Formats: sequence, structure tokens, C-alpha cells
Amino acid sequence: MENLAEKLDQTPLGKPGLYRQLYQSYFDRVSAMDYSLDHDDGKNPSGWSDAEIILLGASRVGKTPISLYLSVLGWKVANVPLFGEIKPREELFNVERSRLVGLTIAPSELIEYRKHRQSALGVGGAHSDYIDPQKVFEEIQSIERLFRRRGIPMLDVTGKPLETVSDEIIRLIRRKTK
Repeated sequence: MENLAEKLDQTPLGKPGLYRQLYQSYFDRVSAMDYSLDHDDGKNPSGWSDAEIILLGASRVGKTPISLYLSVLGWKVANVPLFGEIKPREELFNVERSRLVGLTIAPSELIEYRKHRQSALGVGGAHSDYIDPQKVFEEIQSIERLFRRRGIPMLDVTGKPLETVSDEIIRLIRRKTK
């Protein structure tokens, strides 16, 4: 420290933590990203109470990429998949409702995303319930009924880019917490 003070011709301030204080927003974003990765796809429900946003929706509706994008912006986001008529974990309804956001999508777009996913994984077939139009329609309807019954606001992500959906979620959350 003495050598550095001599080279810079400055006296040390003697205040530990200035670096962290100066870059606190960076550390907060990293913490939010860690949180979102640890609470992806319904993991670690005991930590959901710490989430600033909890995204809910069907498989392949875009919960994970939206969560990660929001976390880069500094939001602690958990995301939880919903499965039609299967009752969600009770822990989900023990968190403040103002932090819940339900994502919905047109069945035809969801089917295309799911077909792409099946193809990439090399699983499933043309007659899988996962991509069956009637089953997907019923799944979306069931999830939307849950949102309405529980008073969870719905956001339709059909045809919207990640950034637009994320902006809408932030506006919704800020409006609900004022």
C-alpha cells in the first residue's frame, strides 16, 4: 500500500469497502442472476419468498429466457412450470400475489415451440400429447382458469420479443407494488 501511495503521490483514504460500494449495482445483478438460475423451472420453492418476480406458465412459454433477461437487469426471478389440471405446489400461493405473473400464449405458437424442442432433443412423435392441438388448447385454458381463480395477472407473450415481454412484466410489477 505504501509503495502504491508513493507511486500515485496520494494518501490512502483508509475506508474499506469503497470498491464494493462503487460497483454495488454490478454485485446486485450477479446476485440476481445466481438467484434466477437457482430458482429456474420450479427449483428451490423454499426460496420463492425472496423472489421479486415469479413467472408462471406452461412448458415452453418462455419462462426461463425471460427470467434470465430480467435477472441481468437486476431482478430476482423464479419461474414455475404449470401443467394443466395438475395442482401447483402450495408454496406458490404462500408468496405475495403482487409478485406473481402468469404467462400465456396462443396454442399454435406453443405447439411450434414444443415441436422444435422435441426435434432438438430427438424425442416424442407426431402424436404426442405434448404437441397435440386439442391437449395443448385444454392445457392453456386450464392454466388461464387458474390465473383468473387466483387473481394472477396474465400476460400474453404470443409473437412478442423477450425485451417487450420483460418491459411489460416490469411495468406490471412496479404498478402492483406501488
